[in-house]
Amino acid sequence: MWRNLWELVMRLFGKSSEDASHKQSRKNMGYAAKYKDISEINFTAIVAGKLATLTVSESSIAISGENKRAKLLEDTIEKVWHKIKKITATALGCGGCLIVPYVQNGKLLFNYVSQDRLCINAMSGEKITDATVLADVIEKNNTNYYRYTNYAVNNGNLYITNKTVNESGSIVAVEEWADIQDIAISNVDRVLFGFIKSPVDNRKGIDLYGVPITYGCDSIIEEIKECLVQIKEEFENKQVRLQVDERAFKRDKNGNYIIDSKIFMLGHSNGDGSLFNIFDPAIRDSSYYARLLNLFDLLEKAIGTSKGILTAPESRGATATEIKAGMYDTYAMITDIRTAIEKGMTDFLYACDVLANYYGLSPVGDYKPVFDWSYSMIESSSETWTQMKDGQAIGIRSKAELRSWQTGESLEEAQMRIDEITAREPTVQNLLGMNE
Repeated sequence: MWRNLWELVMRLFGKSSEDASHKQSRKNMGYAAKYKDISEINFTAIVAGKLATLTVSESSIAISGENKRAKLLEDTIEKVWHKIKKITATALGCGGCLIVPYVQNGKLLFNYVSQDRLCINAMSGEKITDATVLADVIEKNNTNYYRYTNYAVNNGNLYITNKTVNESGSIVAVEEWADIQDIAISNVDRVLFGFIKSPVDNRKGIDLYGVPITYGCDSIIEEIKECLVQIKEEFENKQVRLQVDERAFKRDKNGNYIIDSKIFMLGHSNGDGSLFNIFDPAIRDSSYYARLLNLFDLLEKAIGTSKGILTAPESRGATATEIKAGMYDTYAMITDIRTAIEKGMTDFLYACDVLANYYGLSPVGDYKPVFDWSYSMIESSSETWTQMKDGQAIGIRSKAELRSWQTGESLEEAQMRIDEITAREPTVQNLLGMNE
């Protein structure tokens, strides 16, 4: 239904209905459908979730700038960061994820939607200059209603138009979206949303859209699923059963034997007069699990990560260098994902800044996003702490930096606490008026 609706809506916006664009839209919808499938074990979702956790855990973003605009953007980006793990997993699972800001009742809000709800119509270099987005969906009276938004940059002016349709594609008015108006904004060079695109190589010359983290791994995943089915059947077929001679069972009125439990199975005496015979064959679990682990390892290699995503991580020592060597492929992938997040967040903040100017949400002011990524995956905390203390001892680090690293406080907070401790518990050098 969405495919037909996309084509209709694109015509409503006056966009080209090229077959290549429709094919790409269908591919994007297929990626999203696979990622969202919960009917069976979903390896795309598993890997996307694991990498999203490694990418964003213990990391943060802040906005530098001592003005009201920076404060507005920091409040907004903080809400986005609360959902950054889901956003990142969606981007990796579907190929990309959009973070779309909007203003409602004087507040700067946002939605995040998967790539299958995006159609890129034009680009200028790396910047998207024309795009259509399925911005929102609501259900009323057992009917779905869709709000599509088109962004088009023309001669430095951005035109944002909205179309609201029902399931049949007819334009309708929806009360919840009645206050959303078409607008035009000057001095804009790109669409007003952030697009976090999966860093996986699509092996084509054009990469307007991203591809899922398991792109090109379908055959391996099918082998894994087949192996899991074989393991299940092996355990089911080799369950312990008791073969009981037919003389031990009663018959129903039709002459059929009455067997009340799956533990018992109909058998015949082996000639020695006994009524029971145990069926307990050996389970070939080691062979099956060896193949399963081999397939997991192969899938990790195909994705481009080190061991530890689907298999147990390798232990190659405790120093930072050894840890980094053992996790280097995964670390390289996470670095690429973080680069994609930074680009998407920067575009999102640009969009928020433009909307804040248009709606007069705060005075204009300079701002700069500051990303603080965690490197705990490849670092030895004790080794890092030793290096930091050595740096402080030779005067290239401050005590505030050490405390900030240890407690997570800002440098200002850390220095304030150090001053409080020094005042309360002065050292001998302080008492003698000597500098430490």
